[in-house]
Amino acid sequence: MMQTEPKQSELSPYQQLDLWHDVADQCDAPRVLDDMDVSFLHKSFCIAGLPLRAPKNPKEPYTRNDNRFALTIAPNSFMLPGGDMVHVGIPYGPKSRLLAMWMATEVRDHERRTDNRWLEIGRVTHWLRSIGVEPVSGRRGSLNAVKDQLARLAFSQFTMVMKNGAVGDTMFKSDRLIESSVFGDGDFELYLCGDLGKMAWPKGIELSERAFDRFRKYSIPVPTARLARIAHSAMAIDIFAFLCYRLPHLSPRETELVTWRQLISQFGSGETPSKFRETFEASIRCALDAYPEANVDLRPKEGLMMRWSDPAELRRAFFVVPTLPSADAKALSSPGESGNSKPARGGRKTAKGDAP
Repeated sequence: MMQTEPKQSELSPYQQLDLWHDVADQCDAPRVLDDMDVSFLHKSFCIAGLPLRAPKNPKEPYTRNDNRFALTIAPNSFMLPGGDMVHVGIPYGPKSRLLAMWMATEVRDHERRTDNRWLEIGRVTHWLRSIGVEPVSGRRGSLNAVKDQLARLAFSQFTMVMKNGAVGDTMFKSDRLIESSVFGDGDFELYLCGDLGKMAWPKGIELSERAFDRFRKYSIPVPTARLARIAHSAMAIDIFAFLCYRLPHLSPRETELVTWRQLISQFGSGETPSKFRETFEASIRCALDAYPEANVDLRPKEGLMMRWSDPAELRRAFFVVPTLPSADAKALSSPGESGNSKPARGGRKTAKGDAP
């Protein structure tokens, strides 16, 4: 039975401020069954996404804010033995989001010990293939981009500042996602030179204790097979994750309107309102192709109207379907999983264009 999510006002200011906190600590996280094809993403990434694209100034932090809170993701610089300085920018784009999803999925592996924070990097290429991202080496290959975003996730600092209107206090909280890692000899020098093709994968990464605990307890499940439809679009991933997180929390008769101003605040990256609408409409069409069960309407003047969507419908996509002969497979294929998915219901056709 689904637990009712506590209202923000029911959480203490410190709990609200914790980047890896969502609800009060529960018992051990449920394990994933062997016949399920499911990935995970922490709920904080469903609410405040990473930058969509590379910042113009790589040494400047990235911020999102409203009148109540502000999120800052800061780059990092450090010195190597011998005196060379290495600057690592902030994570951005679809690969950083997929890596965050891979980390949460590894943490929720049913064979992982509950105190094992070490992630073997060799497993990431297998997971990327499962979502349709073929690991390709070379200067413009996908592996170089993944290596770069992994380094950015490893060294960035996440800081949230929040006002508590009830008592007039302003509080802040800073966290790191990755606590430590082991790189090969000379790999930092290669990263410094931008020669990612020659740079080896790190031997592994160790998540911070807080990040590991929150990944284990507070990650939302998403069907792995659906990710192939959005893996190329950062905004489509953000919208898909937001809908997977938010829609099941609405009551069956409840509706919720996310205004265009709120959509720009949550998903935008400094574009003009007209440019944002164009990009958002294309991206939500892509996201709804991955989540056709979502009961939403995109309204030109108002914004995104959301209605309760039965999580049981999406959960059916978690289970692995045995391979069938081609004729039978064609006859039994689900409309939501075939190449010709049914169009979005109730106004979804307003999202036009290919996802960026």
